[in-house]
Amino acid sequence: MMTPQVNTEAATAIRKVAASGLVLYAPSVQDEAASLLADMWAAGERHGVSPKDWAWAVSLPNASLEVIASRYINAPESNRSIDQVLTLLRDLTEALTSPEIGLTARLGPRASVVVGRLPETPRGGYHGDADLVVGLYTDGGWDLSFDHPMAGIVRIAAPASKAGAHEVAAIVRAVARGELGNPFRS
Repeated sequence: MMTPQVNTEAATAIRKVAASGLVLYAPSVQDEAASLLADMWAAGERHGVSPKDWAWAVSLPNASLEVIASRYINAPESNRSIDQVLTLLRDLTEALTSPEIGLTARLGPRASVVVGRLPETPRGGYHGDADLVVGLYTDGGWDLSFDHPMAGIVRIAAPASKAGAHEVAAIVRAVARGELGNPFRS
């Protein structure tokens, strides 16, 4: 049985890895990865391998986060229908415009939601004033970019569900408010 301390240490390790990556990770994805990491550490302990012993061979926190995130970033086993994508984009728009999040958002072209920028939003586009765009696809996960033809894309690891749409909305709010710095940096 895992102790609360092991779970806390695993969560801390996952959050540290998540903060340094080029992907934006939803809290539920980080929680799944922390659970996996704690289980892997526990399995190692049964073989006399402490969590610190893993560091010389592999970064278990990084591996745990990446393997869990891949479920949400890479193409799902079965593609979503257009109707499923549109429903999720409506859920996202509802979450973004809720009093809790407080952004302006509207369904955009193709499978996207356009989110109005705030004064704190990182600069993007030709004049630095492009809105944000969140995409979701039938054969992949969520992503975030500026509303500009040549804009870079940042992936968001989050479930393709109503709850996941709420997590994506919170991440987009943090980007729009400049709380995450500029996730579009290369």
